[in-house]
Amino acid sequence: MTAMIPATSITFATLFTIIFSGTFGLLGLIFLGIGLGLAAAQNKKRSLCTAYTEGTVSDMQTQFGTTGLRAVYRFSIDGKPMEYISSYVGNANLLVGQSVAVYYDPANIGRVFIEEDARQMRTMTRVFTILGGVFAGLALLVAVLLLGVL
Repeated sequence: MTAMIPATSITFATLFTIIFSGTFGLLGLIFLGIGLGLAAAQNKKRSLCTAYTEGTVSDMQTQFGTTGLRAVYRFSIDGKPMEYISSYVGNANLLVGQSVAVYYDPANIGRVFIEEDARQMRTMTRVFTILGGVFAGLALLVAVLLLGVL
């Protein structure tokens, strides 16, 4: 015998499944959306940054409140010296003085793509995408097994 919720034809197990699957399904879709959105933004930035110059890692700055380091890159565009401070704090395997390839947008030289810098964003993108897939898959699995959906 299954326990029913009073005044409804829903069992407690069905209600649990709906809440569990709905919550994890929603979280999964949100995480997938964030992961895929970050990947699309990085791909767009990379496609816009078509001009190339050589740069160097000039410094590694500490970020207040963290143990990570933020890379500072120096390069020149048309003879004009430029500096780009990484948007990401991490334990990058970069050395001061190391050469890096710098791609920039000729229409907006403030838009810069540095492969070494983008690795941290790719890692975050993968984490969100994998978690989103796992959560959505778990929600679907629970719904199929407990409710017999599909």
